[in-house]
Amino acid sequence: MANSIQRNGTKRQWLENKAIMGTFALMKLLPYRRRNAIMGAWLRGILGTTIGYRKRIIDNLNLIYPEMAQMRKTEIADQVLDNAGRTFIENMYPAEFQRQNAGIELWGAGLDDLLEAHADGRPIMFYSGHFGNHEAFRAALFEHGIKIGGMVRRMANPYFYANYKNMLDIDGRSGPVFEATSKGTLGLFKALNKGAALVLLVDLAVSNGQVVSFMGKPAYTSLTAASFALKADALFLPYFSMRNPDGNSFRVEIGAAFEHTDAVTMTKEATKSLEQRIAADPGNWSWIHRRWKHKPTV
Repeated sequence: MANSIQRNGTKRQWLENKAIMGTFALMKLLPYRRRNAIMGAWLRGILGTTIGYRKRIIDNLNLIYPEMAQMRKTEIADQVLDNAGRTFIENMYPAEFQRQNAGIELWGAGLDDLLEAHADGRPIMFYSGHFGNHEAFRAALFEHGIKIGGMVRRMANPYFYANYKNMLDIDGRSGPVFEATSKGTLGLFKALNKGAALVLLVDLAVSNGQVVSFMGKPAYTSLTAASFALKADALFLPYFSMRNPDGNSFRVEIGAAFEHTDAVTMTKEATKSLEQRIAADPGNWSWIHRRWKHKPTV
């Protein structure tokens, strides 16, 4: 065991993973909705404050909405933290999440185009942001026979990361999931080119890329999703996977597909559609996310 720890991670990381997975195992003994509510309450309460998430949310809201009333910012922070806590434990057991969320409402201007592209075997490049719970989107699409894949960033703890990657397979109900490396990016494009349905986020914090206005502030933005859609002649369209006010159910909107023009224009249009959804439902977007941490110099 010691050699394995030295090769793959530290003893502390191994112990941390054991503690985290043990906590999840105990939580799983509780009824599904109850444990999700507890995790939401923990993060909305002392845990979210202790680890700095609440402050980060308020800081981001102050940046984007300086004139917003403090009471409204607190309300949004509560919604964001509750969603984050629930999402965290929901995503540890995605197969159970799918069983508990059969028949998720699926609608939108792009739904018919999506189903037609899938029937024709055409590649599909979805984009979205840190919105609601992504697993609701995958669950809703799986009911239509569509397996959704994508990309995941490596986590600092290699033991927990290995557990998480195994869970992403959803007992074989997931499309291919690639690690965010140059090799993984190439693998994702090859899968898309062969007709896969994949998703990339356009609100990821990147250290370089195209400078695009996001919520009125300049932000480095990756062009990968739009570039791959162009190269693979893939349908390029948004989805928004939203948690309902009851905290338990979801609805998923498939937005209208964008015309293929050029990667910069398509990325700007994608970003604008995400901005509009955030403005309409700010509590469903993860303001915990450090979207503006890399400040463009121009």
